[in-house]
Amino acid sequence: MPNGRTHDIITAAVAPIVGGVSYYLTKDIQTTSIIFGCFLFASLMFNGDLDIESRPYNRWLLLKFIWLPYQSMFSHRSIFTHGLIIGTIVRLLYVGLIPFLIILFKGELQIISNIPLNIIISSFVGLELGSAIHTISDKIF
Repeated sequence: MPNGRTHDIITAAVAPIVGGVSYYLTKDIQTTSIIFGCFLFASLMFNGDLDIESRPYNRWLLLKFIWLPYQSMFSHRSIFTHGLIIGTIVRLLYVGLIPFLIILFKGELQIISNIPLNIIISSFVGLELGSAIHTISDKIF
């Protein structure tokens, strides 16, 4: 299993491929930028290793305390943290629950419904690619 530095090197090596393939497939700089940015964010700060004290966890600096309940809820490398697709969904639900409840109680759900579907899909694709490269490199190395 790669250490944090190795994961960062893998991210740096794969990032140009993600950007290039995204642009080749979409021919759209906005979509490519969203996928690329979310890929980098997920690879460096929003991957399965938030379930332990790790580089991604420590990169949250003053906000890393928000991941303490997550760390106690899930064991390291469980399907809920390192599972393809499910790991990303669990993290999104975890980190999005409080803002969603605030929006819900304020009665301003139109904020969420006004987000274009292509932005939601592009964001999820980028987040999943970043998490997947982490999980896959854990299995390979």
